[in-house]
Amino acid sequence: MDAGPWRRQYVHDLLFAVDGTGWHEPEMKESIGYRWSGPGRFSVLRMPAPAGAGRGEARVLVLQGEALPEVAVFLNGQRLAVTARRQGLLGILDFAWDEAAMAAEGRAEFWFHAERLAQLPVPGGRMRAVGFRLSTLTLTGAAGGPAPAAEALALILGRRFLFERLAVATGRAHFAFRTDADARVLDVRLEAARLGPTAQPQLVLALQAGAGGVDLALGAPGTVPVVARVAATGSMPLPGALSPRDGLLVARLLAALPEAFGRWLDEAMAGASPDAALLALWRCDLARVARAAEGALAVALADGVDAFAIDPTAPFTWPAAG
Repeated sequence: MDAGPWRRQYVHDLLFAVDGTGWHEPEMKESIGYRWSGPGRFSVLRMPAPAGAGRGEARVLVLQGEALPEVAVFLNGQRLAVTARRQGLLGILDFAWDEAAMAAEGRAEFWFHAERLAQLPVPGGRMRAVGFRLSTLTLTGAAGGPAPAAEALALILGRRFLFERLAVATGRAHFAFRTDADARVLDVRLEAARLGPTAQPQLVLALQAGAGGVDLALGAPGTVPVVARVAATGSMPLPGALSPRDGLLVARLLAALPEAFGRWLDEAMAGASPDAALLALWRCDLARVARAAEGALAVALADGVDAFAIDPTAPFTWPAAG
């Protein structure tokens, strides 16, 4: 059956396994399955999503006499306008997003920020912190939406080529936030990363976001940092201090930053009550960096180095210090 301009639909039932963090074990009440959010105010849920613009609804269990929960919803770092309504024992949180929220994104990463937490007893006499009961999350896409930009390189070269000849790994990431005058600064430490065949025990990346774009400096201990800039227009040239192949590897690493940020969120935000607005700003900036890096890769592979002439066994070389 054709549902008009809104067609492709994805549903996640919280009784099943969750890709994310900030959720208690599944439960049933009044024949409705759900998970309490908690123990912190910040909960993450990732799931497949339609490309392009779309709309969705989060169904939460709300018992008689309870008020609808106050929940802020973010999609890939972009806060969504939410309209809440009741439907029997369910509270329906309706929202929509534009194409920008899913640009270059392979999956949807939803953040739920609960306004309030409550302490409820559990068997054994202990207490647990809970926010709201999420039952299902349903996403519906616009017909004919564009394919995610992140798929462009794989369509041109093939995923196997990218993973064999331009393989990268971000390893374990640590993120720290600070300010410098009017700019926001994100300090990133990557442990056990890899660029091509070369292990990188530790990499340090600094990102400074301002009105004119995002400035980046990436390096390993004892090396000269490689610098790049994502302009306000979204463009980024490959670093000029590296060989053509090594520049491609750095761009591949930068394109993987949103995924590394998500893994860090799962570990660092469990039970936390973070500044969701600051996290959202940086999630959007990391997506900008990833899109710019993907674009630089596509241009370089189309007009520059012969990708099929790349020696995948050549070691990665940083600029020498001094």
